[in-house]
Amino acid sequence: MSAVETATRQPVREPIRRVLRWMLSLRDGAGRIVCPDHRIEHSGKNAGVIVVACELARLAGPEDRDALFDVALEQGRRLAARLEREGESTCFTFRPGRHDPYNCSNNVIDGGACADALAALVHTFGERLAPRDRAELERAAVLHAQTYLRYAILDKAIPAQRAWAMTGVSQAWTLARHDVLELAVIEGAGMLEGVQHADGSYPYHPGEPGTAGGPPHPGAGDVSAYYQSRVTGFLIFSLERLGRNPAAPLFAGPIRRGLDFLLGLQGPDGIKAGLVEAKPWYWGADHEVASHPFDVYALARGWRHLGSPRMADGALCAFRAWERHLDADGRPRSHLPGAGRRRSYQCPVFWAGHASWMARAIFDLERIAERAESPAPETLERSGSPGLEIAVAHFPDASLTRLEDGRVVAWVRGVRPPFNVHHGSPHGAGLLRVYSKSAGRDVLARCRLADENEAEWSGELGAFSLARGWRSSGREVRFALWLARNHWRGRRYAAALRAPLDTLHHGPLAFASRRVGSAFHCAPTVTLLSDGVQLESALARRDGSVVPRSALARTFRIDGEGLAVVDRVLARGGVSGLRYRVPVAATEVERGEDEVRYRLA
Repeated sequence: MSAVETATRQPVREPIRRVLRWMLSLRDGAGRIVCPDHRIEHSGKNAGVIVVACELARLAGPEDRDALFDVALEQGRRLAARLEREGESTCFTFRPGRHDPYNCSNNVIDGGACADALAALVHTFGERLAPRDRAELERAAVLHAQTYLRYAILDKAIPAQRAWAMTGVSQAWTLARHDVLELAVIEGAGMLEGVQHADGSYPYHPGEPGTAGGPPHPGAGDVSAYYQSRVTGFLIFSLERLGRNPAAPLFAGPIRRGLDFLLGLQGPDGIKAGLVEAKPWYWGADHEVASHPFDVYALARGWRHLGSPRMADGALCAFRAWERHLDADGRPRSHLPGAGRRRSYQCPVFWAGHASWMARAIFDLERIAERAESPAPETLERSGSPGLEIAVAHFPDASLTRLEDGRVVAWVRGVRPPFNVHHGSPHGAGLLRVYSKSAGRDVLARCRLADENEAEWSGELGAFSLARGWRSSGREVRFALWLARNHWRGRRYAAALRAPLDTLHHGPLAFASRRVGSAFHCAPTVTLLSDGVQLESALARRDGSVVPRSALARTFRIDGEGLAVVDRVLARGGVSGLRYRVPVAATEVERGEDEVRYRLA
């Protein structure tokens, strides 16, 4: 083993081992991994323990491999025993799935993960399994795929759920070789391509709001930084299981587009622009790293199949950001503490289970890390040297523009669906994020629930209207009661008492308020420039309704020295107290009554 191999392998493997150790520390005397927050056995997430153990065993010595086999078999037996028939239906599903609300999951997500993990156990340790164990594990994976998952591929409206079903079905096919399983996966791949936007992004929940199978709110049809990578990653995985080449012309286009959009979301620190999000209620900050295991897998496998150096760099960046967020004992975190941040909805057991996809990328990550020790010229250019050329990447379907030079990366959002307190991207029609390469941090303060943010106009108009607020977010107060129950289950009693009040404050009351602002406009006119982007926009209420006779001209350019911003009010529309929050990090600030200029670098 070379010195470079020795130096890169342990930093990749050790964080994943820590996550596994943390998960195993939750076991009770019967071997159940019980979530401390929900006090339930999350079968679909605990399945990740099997996959992590299998992947580490491929790289381990005999002694470690024995211990990993024991862990994988223990959890595999538990999963197989949790397969039950759905009443009088012919479907067999893994419990708890949708049957316990505190599982916070559903049958297709849990089932895809369980069938996948059981097949991985058979493939990894098949020669060590007793005949009865092997038969039970194979039966559970194939029976679930045959009676439920293959239908879910075709029926599920949400692309990420459809793709997760494909992972379980494709793995079951490797055990049974039933033609109907293979055909379901190929049909699912075509359906995913059918809902993918031309710019590579996926809607979280496609369809018309209010129709059968459509999203509950228009904002749920927005794109999602959190879900983007799992659709592409699961597609690659499923095709590989079938022996299909993801780089073949039939599949390479959707995969490349999906990964290009994922890279467009990602900053030099590995963090994605999290305000591009159909499900913002999941997160306690304006970003998350809980999706990074999927990012790493998708980008690392994309690099292997498509050979793009950018994908390799993106995979390593995402891995390092995820690692920085691990507690010392291996407990994952979705984000670090900070002003305006709070606890995320999902639990660390969910995020630890997802580390299975990080484990599946170990081999590729190690090759990428070795490559990074001696970076190729294109890697040096992308690393953020002052000589980096100006780069403007525009994703028209998501209406997202990424601006980059040697000093900064900035994201500007244009058009987006309407939103409320729980659904849809809460900020747009302007800057979402600005990352300074020299400072190594964000230089634009953002809080998704704030009335005012840096780089935005805000003011007041008209009267408080509870009717307006209730139309927008009144239904969400009922959902807040579930959030309160979820907190209470986790013994977070203060948070449980606050949950309905927080939703009322940030939902109906906020949407009823007199507040208007530039970030609330949903349909600006976007003009792409050679060195930036210009928005013809307006002031709007939080529900997206435009203030009549208001107009803004917002220009964002990069010039090799950072981001130059010119923000002008063309017409106020009767708004009072109109003000602009210049970012604290801004330089070269010039401001007049209706115009602000500054630079972020």
